[in-house]
Amino acid sequence: AARQDAIRCGSHGSAWFAHRCEGAVTHVEVRSATYKGSLVGGRKTVFPFGADPTTLRRVAVVEAPIDALSLAALEQAFDEVLYVATGGGMGPSTLIALRELLTRLHEAAGVLVSATDANEAGDRFALRHAELAAEAEVAFERLRPPEGLDWNDVLVRQRR
Repeated sequence: AARQDAIRCGSHGSAWFAHRCEGAVTHVEVRSATYKGSLVGGRKTVFPFGADPTTLRRVAVVEAPIDALSLAALEQAFDEVLYVATGGGMGPSTLIALRELLTRLHEAAGVLVSATDANEAGDRFALRHAELAAEAEVAFERLRPPEGLDWNDVLVRQRR
């Protein structure tokens, strides 16, 4: 993710996650142990990293960038999967970015994997992802962490 300039180290131990649309940074999420926010003036789209977006076969959608990184670490499939975080919601610009990815997936006969959190909100996002995939005529899978967890929780527990 760092080699792809998707994440940078920020001040006070924070991580900066770049949302991109067609390669351009549109928004930056900022996270640390004690802070959750964004840089002012951006337009939230998606935080992507992993496989080359022009040769998509599998896109895994999660809620938070840390979960995208964690799922990638668990799967060890960086070159085969484009990991995408929506920043916890799906506003108009996020939907546009997801639909662009779905168009590419349709052309490549790829699959959209909804890997959102294992809670009520995550299940609602997964249903919306399934609807978007159906509209685009793209195969769909639900990859759900154990009940009540997200992929970062799974990774942390595995490494203990």
